[in-house]
Amino acid sequence: MTQPELTPLAPITTLPQPGVMGRALGGLFFVVALVIFGVGLYNASHAAGVVGTHGTLTVERCWVEQGSRNSSDTTVCGGTFRSDDGKVVDDQASIRAKMKPGSKVSVQQAGGWYVKVGFGETTRWIAVFFLGWLVAAFGMAFAATGMFPRSGMQVALITRAVSGTRVGMVRKWFVRGGLAGAGVCLLLTLLAWLLS
Repeated sequence: MTQPELTPLAPITTLPQPGVMGRALGGLFFVVALVIFGVGLYNASHAAGVVGTHGTLTVERCWVEQGSRNSSDTTVCGGTFRSDDGKVVDDQASIRAKMKPGSKVSVQQAGGWYVKVGFGETTRWIAVFFLGWLVAAFGMAFAATGMFPRSGMQVALITRAVSGTRVGMVRKWFVRGGLAGAGVCLLLTLLAWLLS
């Protein structure tokens, strides 16, 4: 009778040592989250009509902007924007949307670009804000421990290292709040799209 061959055990992954790189990685996630918060709130406030110049964009032409390797193609329609009070006219206005030439779209001027106005657009941008919560939650473990992961397994170990701590509790609520908020907003966006 022969003995079965023993295979060597895979090396055990250990936690990395705390350091500046781990805290910097956590800080980077917080900066990215702040940018996402800002983009979401800025565009949501314009889509809700709270800030910016309201008017109508008359679509004259549409084209497809080629996406990069990591993003898909985007349809852009351009035409003339006229503010409600008639003071602002921009014949080079464009919006990322698929529209038919000749159609009129209610938009809000937001700096150098235009945002569609409406309930569905507002909730879509608020969903982006909540996605920023998930980015912040992901960075919390690195900022709190100072550990810089060198593999996917170490990411899981670092995340597990903060569970049961105050950071882990805050992180859990950020994840829950981000998922719930984004989910509700996307559901409302879908509902608004179906009813329009």
